[in-house]
Amino acid sequence: MLEKHLSIFIPDSFTAETKDLKLKTYKVGSIARSAAIFNADRIVVYHDDADRKEADFISDILTYMNTPQYLRKKVFPIRKELKHVGLLPPLRTPHHPTGKPSEGDYRQGLTLKRTKKGTFVDIGADKTAFCKEQLTVNKILSFRVTKLGKEIIVEPDEPENVYWGYETLSAYKNLHQSVKSVKPDVVVATSRYAADITSILDEVKFKVQKAKHVAILFGGPYSGLPDNLSHDLVDLEVNTIPNQGAKTVRTEEAVLSTLSIFNLLLNSE
Repeated sequence: MLEKHLSIFIPDSFTAETKDLKLKTYKVGSIARSAAIFNADRIVVYHDDADRKEADFISDILTYMNTPQYLRKKVFPIRKELKHVGLLPPLRTPHHPTGKPSEGDYRQGLTLKRTKKGTFVDIGADKTAFCKEQLTVNKILSFRVTKLGKEIIVEPDEPENVYWGYETLSAYKNLHQSVKSVKPDVVVATSRYAADITSILDEVKFKVQKAKHVAILFGGPYSGLPDNLSHDLVDLEVNTIPNQGAKTVRTEEAVLSTLSIFNLLLNSE
């Protein structure tokens, strides 16, 4: 995993502004692409006065996009909520390889069947791989290919210092409870009513560069972030789109704009 960890928090209400399933799918896909582009390793869907089905839908689309293409048909059964996933762009991240595996490669695999000798795993190869450890069945795990030939042997492992996708969390908790459960070092709240980030840039840069785990909070399409966020929860409150030309900024647009700024801050000297 990368040394620094970045979590983004989005409300389950952010898809509630439209009933069009295709548009909903596209909006969630935009969040996933932004997370992948800027190395976010956790997306937390918090409860924000929306129907529980919205949270389920958002989580399903995010998880679908993070799953390697060669495993999707086995992991996700056909259902109407996933009708438009074919329109979504691929993440093109290191954990989504497009070629055949080579010895030493890291791959994500789906555990298929466990025996006394180990576990059979689908890693997207021409044949099923085998792991000599007994693992939980029907779970996606990361593996390293240790032998390639008449049989493919893998062992549980994950590469270091390589972006390996994001985790999706949806516990149906409010924002305060969701942040507390993740335990970040620095919490950044985004708001159009907060201080222009350029006016407090040195403070923001100092705090996020010292942190090992940064959390960035985003509000919904109707009310933004909750007004009752406590000062003991939030370390920084910033406006990352000062002087916005449009009357409103959609959540997926705010995520892309904000992560691009924090990507510079987290990776600059």
